[in-house]
Amino acid sequence: MASMATIQWHSGGLAHGLDRKAVLLDRDNTINLDPGYLNNPDDVALMPGAVEGLQRLQEAGFLLLVLSNQSGVGRGKIRPEELLSVNHRIIALLLEHGIRLERIYFCPHIDGDQCACRKPASGLVVKALEDFALRAEDCWIIGDRFRDLACAVSSNIPGILVGESEGSIGQLSDPPANLRFHVHNLQQAADSILGSGSTP
Repeated sequence: MASMATIQWHSGGLAHGLDRKAVLLDRDNTINLDPGYLNNPDDVALMPGAVEGLQRLQEAGFLLLVLSNQSGVGRGKIRPEELLSVNHRIIALLLEHGIRLERIYFCPHIDGDQCACRKPASGLVVKALEDFALRAEDCWIIGDRFRDLACAVSSNIPGILVGESEGSIGQLSDPPANLRFHVHNLQQAADSILGSGSTP
């Protein structure tokens, strides 16, 4: 069995209070464009609507946590230091807009490693909930792939699918049980969350 997920970045502290709520976010093609095995920080570009959506969620009191499969590391296509540089570039771009990622969790494994952290396995979700003392009912999960949402089915965390990687808007086959909304981008995802009353 492969080892558990790696924590690559954290903001240095935890939010205070008993009413913490969080959005668990995929990285590639959710926050940033993915050209395929992104290994150069100069190639980082934020997705349309990402800044607006993340700003709204942060202003509404949500912690922003990233859960990302990064099999390029396990495949030898991305060096660990390149992943670090890319993540730091994403963090820096978001900080320019006042957006703070509390923590980035990633899985470097490939499917054959049989790890507990590669989505749709639930390891990343479980770790994030434990680290931040979060209740599943106070969270949402957002990603561009079914596996990004399926990792939270066992925790009953509602999911939002962004983009059309899995099919056109409103035309999905066999979506995960926790799918609540299918939207174009993070700005619309924020609208959906806040329009639902900010809590699942």
